[in-house]
Amino acid sequence: MKVILLQDIARLGKRGDVKDVADGFAINVLIAKKQALQATPSELAKWKQKEDSKKHKKDMETNLFTQLIDKLRYNQINISGKKMDSKSQLFAQIKDVDIVEAIFKATHISIDTKQVIIPTPIKSKGSHTIELKQGNSKEKIVIQVA
Repeated sequence: MKVILLQDIARLGKRGDVKDVADGFAINVLIAKKQALQATPSELAKWKQKEDSKKHKKDMETNLFTQLIDKLRYNQINISGKKMDSKSQLFAQIKDVDIVEAIFKATHISIDTKQVIIPTPIKSKGSHTIELKQGNSKEKIVIQVA
């Protein structure tokens, strides 16, 4: 029986592979544990459509990230309005939410807080370098805290 693997299975294959396995193994183990689907023409078509949709979504996110980085090269990210003491130390550190809001104000592109990497806590006024990530790519940007 031909099956579509729904997850990686050791010594059998990776997610999305179409494999020919024994009928009993397919029915009693793989399909019963929801690790595979029977590879009918309609299921193969659904699987292909689902994978194409995921690929399209990933391409769109990558394209949007590229546009964001291009805009950030020309726009300065400013974070202001935070309370400071007399030595220009912030009372509360800058968080990823603050950076996401500042990026949206500057570029009108919304990103997820999980995409912001703050290497060291930002607790003072001035220029700070942070990283933005999308998939495997990372870009460093400079923000200004005033």
